[in-house]
Amino acid sequence: MPYEFFLSYSRSNNDAYLKQFFGDICEEIRTKRGLPASAEVGFFDQQALELGEDWDDSIVEGLKTANVVLAIASPAYFKSEYCGKEWELFRRRIAAAVPSGQPLPPLLKPVIWAPFDALQVPATVGVGQFAFGDPHAIQNTKGFKYVLKQQQAYKTEYNDLVEQLAQEIIDAADDHAVPPLTQAPRLRDIASAFATPASGQPVHPAVPALTPSGPKHVQFVYIAADPNTFGSVRLREPYVEAGGGDWRPFYPDNTTRVHRFVQSIVATDELDFTSEELPFSPNLLNDIQTAWQRRQIVVLIVDAWSLHWNAAYRNVLSQLDQRLDYHWCVLVPWNEKDGEIMAQRQQIEQAIGNTFDRHSRLAPNPMFYRDGIKSADDLKSALCDVLTRLKEEIKKRAPVDMPVPPGPSRSMITGPSS
Repeated sequence: MPYEFFLSYSRSNNDAYLKQFFGDICEEIRTKRGLPASAEVGFFDQQALELGEDWDDSIVEGLKTANVVLAIASPAYFKSEYCGKEWELFRRRIAAAVPSGQPLPPLLKPVIWAPFDALQVPATVGVGQFAFGDPHAIQNTKGFKYVLKQQQAYKTEYNDLVEQLAQEIIDAADDHAVPPLTQAPRLRDIASAFATPASGQPVHPAVPALTPSGPKHVQFVYIAADPNTFGSVRLREPYVEAGGGDWRPFYPDNTTRVHRFVQSIVATDELDFTSEELPFSPNLLNDIQTAWQRRQIVVLIVDAWSLHWNAAYRNVLSQLDQRLDYHWCVLVPWNEKDGEIMAQRQQIEQAIGNTFDRHSRLAPNPMFYRDGIKSADDLKSALCDVLTRLKEEIKKRAPVDMPVPPGPSRSMITGPSS
């Protein structure tokens, strides 16, 4: 069986913390897959290679067959010729598996291990967003190693990160099956993805970034509070561990986390959308404008209780309500079996109406706003309908000269010098 993931790292980062991180990810994947403790799910080469040597057969086999490459991004990583060669070989493999000009599937997954200067990242590396989760979270501003070193203070955060990363590796492998390479070049015959020749041109032709553009890509924003922030005023169960994409709108009838639920819908042959979660932030309006420039759809799925409870949500979304664009919409699930919601129904409905006054009252249009979605089946039906209609609107209204990135631009890395 192929490895679930291949750990690509600079040998200068090989220490007890990296070994623990690798072991924790493997353990979580084995748990989720229902595999025995002896199952080898990750590849972690421990050799101290020197330039001039050729790859060990096991390294080549790992890169040729592993489902995902987990890149341990650090200042040393982008200075390593070996790491650049590993990156390039795996990039070639996944590029060979998709039609020419199509975006690469998210199988080359970098995480920030230690902060680094964004300007040092080669422009040829089109990986989109390095940040894992909230760009301002500790794992992005300080790096995963910092979180692990300070595990006593960040134990919950670290455990959540490991769980989420393991799930992303599993989901990427399940959603994007890439065949193994039949033949790999020799080490000396492959150029590092991080090298830039004297001409300043990339060492390989540009390929699309991991985040695709076009009206066949949808970003989901989940307005659902983190249960760690609202104490005893609300039951935690519908929000699982962190709210957002963890939220279960129709709990207990449907226990599927919302992000997983909608991803399974949009990825069907009928719709055939790619998708990702766009974390809610005060910069949401700018993020939605960026999505328009890329001809991407944005769907906001709103937990009515969270909107009523959190003024920060209302402030940002009431500003968004003033905009009448053709590429985003709002869906509001309503769980009538949730006693806490029903007990405050009048106040919650008033908060929703006041926040989305223009979309729900002044200019109601089911293509852009739908309230009172009462079941998982209704949510599925509403989502399929709005995506189909919004896609057509974007096609009709987007200028033909709208810039759609043909390939990777300079990578976006968030955090202080990271």
